[in-house]
Amino acid sequence: MTVMNPYYASLMMMSDNAFGKTGVLDKYGNVLGIVLLVFGLIMLSAALKVRKMGSFYLEAFNNEPVILDKGFKPFTAEIKDHRTQEFGSMKLSEMLVEFSLDGEVYSKWTPDLGFEGTVNIEFNPDDPSDFYITDKIESPVEEESTNITEDGEVVEEDTSKPVNKAFIGMLGLAVFLMGIGIAFLYDFYFIK
Repeated sequence: MTVMNPYYASLMMMSDNAFGKTGVLDKYGNVLGIVLLVFGLIMLSAALKVRKMGSFYLEAFNNEPVILDKGFKPFTAEIKDHRTQEFGSMKLSEMLVEFSLDGEVYSKWTPDLGFEGTVNIEFNPDDPSDFYITDKIESPVEEESTNITEDGEVVEEDTSKPVNKAFIGMLGLAVFLMGIGIAFLYDFYFIK
């Protein structure tokens, strides 16, 4: 009479599903399947909300200057002089901003912003030589231009909606998670 090794006997009793063959998640494969399915459904609902919102993007650049209130006082200064210095092939244009306060004159060379006459500034009351220009640079008004090629043909602007990449990515992840969850549940319950 031959005695069967208990290890081989246990292998013969295992089911044909992937959990029984590998021994991985033999008892809790259904829990993992349910968790993946739930996360997939949550991702699907989030994807549908993103689709309703339309395409979105994060604005990486702030176009407006952020001026912190540091107790600086507003004042008016004069543009006294302009100068241009050459450094190799580059030119640096500067202007001399000057104002007088309590009988003392404070001045600073700053990049030439195209101002003439007087400008509004804010200065530090503890150190009046610490000041900055608060006037905004006026950009030239651009006329409404059409895109014209070198041949004189007018190119129409693309007004179609951009592809909502966030929705597509989230939808793909939702389908993937739900598919893996369903596969785990199918394998755990139906393959014997």
